[in-house]
Amino acid sequence: MSKNKKSIEQDNQIDYVEKEKENATLFDQLTNKNQEYMIKLNRRLDDSSVSTERKTLILNDMLKNIVAEQANHMTARSIYGTVTDQARFLIEGKQGIVEKPVERSESWKIYLDGALLLGGMFAVITGISYFTGNEDAGLGFITLLLNFILGGFAVMVITKYAPKPGVKGGFLKYIVATTTTMLIWIMLMAFGTALIPAVINPVIPGPYTMAVGLLAFLAKWYLKKRLDIKGTLI
Repeated sequence: MSKNKKSIEQDNQIDYVEKEKENATLFDQLTNKNQEYMIKLNRRLDDSSVSTERKTLILNDMLKNIVAEQANHMTARSIYGTVTDQARFLIEGKQGIVEKPVERSESWKIYLDGALLLGGMFAVITGISYFTGNEDAGLGFITLLLNFILGGFAVMVITKYAPKPGVKGGFLKYIVATTTTMLIWIMLMAFGTALIPAVINPVIPGPYTMAVGLLAFLAKWYLKKRLDIKGTLI
């Protein structure tokens, strides 16, 4: 064996040893549920005679990803699916490549997109009501502003609890979070705005309210592309 080839093999061996140490450190940072997932996956890979070197690289990629996503309350199962599905993918695949979770933009971007979406939607609905016969239709200035402010918070909550593949009870949490959020919004708009003095909450006529809504939709479309906002409702 040439010296160069022997040196390369020694370097590769050192790299695997370092990754194994890193894997142990990352494993200790996992939640109990995620540790259980990785233990079961490791057994499946051993049962299928996956080489130690390949398994080390696979687990290293997955562990880094899971540790990073734990801060977003995502589990290993929500990222990779069931242990059986992930093991089949890794064993039958040609390489130890793992799928990345769907990206989600920063909270302020989600808030901005949601505020423009729901605030604009209610403004447009009010405008449509005016043009279909309700000449008194319109929103107070403060009321219109609150629709945008509360709409952003509503979308943040809804997208946070949106069902994720492989997470048990995810749909139930989503229903509870969505229902609670909408009820709070309706109560605030119905009772809260009634307490606002008319002098500081002048009604904006239906046509102008609708124009505000349409501008909000245009702003949403533009900013979603410009800021590359991901993980929103639409």
